[in-house]
Amino acid sequence: MTVGIGTICEEDGEPCVVLAADRMVTVGTSGGVEYEDSSAKIEPFIDNDDVTAMLVGSGSSTMIDSIIKRSQQIATANPDVANINGAMKIALGAYKTIVQETISNRVLSPIGYELEDLRNNDVEVPTEIQRSVVNQANDIRNQFSEGVKIMLAAVDRNEAGLYLIAGNDYTDFSDIGYSVIGSGTRSARLTFIRRGYDSDCDSRESLFTVMDAKSQAEERQGVGQQVDLVKITQGMKKHYSAEEIQSLRENLNKINEQEMEAREKVIREWTTNT
Repeated sequence: MTVGIGTICEEDGEPCVVLAADRMVTVGTSGGVEYEDSSAKIEPFIDNDDVTAMLVGSGSSTMIDSIIKRSQQIATANPDVANINGAMKIALGAYKTIVQETISNRVLSPIGYELEDLRNNDVEVPTEIQRSVVNQANDIRNQFSEGVKIMLAAVDRNEAGLYLIAGNDYTDFSDIGYSVIGSGTRSARLTFIRRGYDSDCDSRESLFTVMDAKSQAEERQGVGQQVDLVKITQGMKKHYSAEEIQSLRENLNKINEQEMEAREKVIREWTTNT
């Protein structure tokens, strides 16, 4: 499991996205082994003159790696992606392709068939085999749907976008302005709700809110203590150093302490007739 957080904001009036993720990875599916890895999970995806995009996954690391690697391969073969919608279509297409290949490799190939055979009227596939293939294929689709989610953060010349890719489909979180994936989802999302997060905010405010959400998510089982933090604008990615992240945490603690002191002061000074 993990936590991945993405927000839309503005940088000097231009579209911007802030991304954060821990380094907790899960190897295997049911009852997989969890540990904090040494490498970041915020992966580069598209970086050309028009679009800058990155990917974050939660769930089984093997499934995530396959989907992200295929997304990067398709993006490399199509260097002229011009907008965030094009980036989303590539990532979604990669997800679907990996699911189909898994079905072919695990279900069809061992019994001497390929996916194309099911669509070919000249190939006779016994009814019992067809029924078995459908059931096993549905099981694999469910494994992917439950076992892996991909967050896509992208910025083009005109706008920023946040998409959640899962279950052979996608959800657009761009209008909401933030998205969270992984086992720390609930705690992190509550931070944005309490803050009344608005995607029109400045990137500095977004950075502090994201770090606050990450800190809250760390209370959940399966969320790592380490964090990687990236700011994306059109044509540029800013990776924050460990020192900058520590400074953010320290200043966030100051804010929380001052808010607590202000609350206590108001409570002490409140007067009532009862």
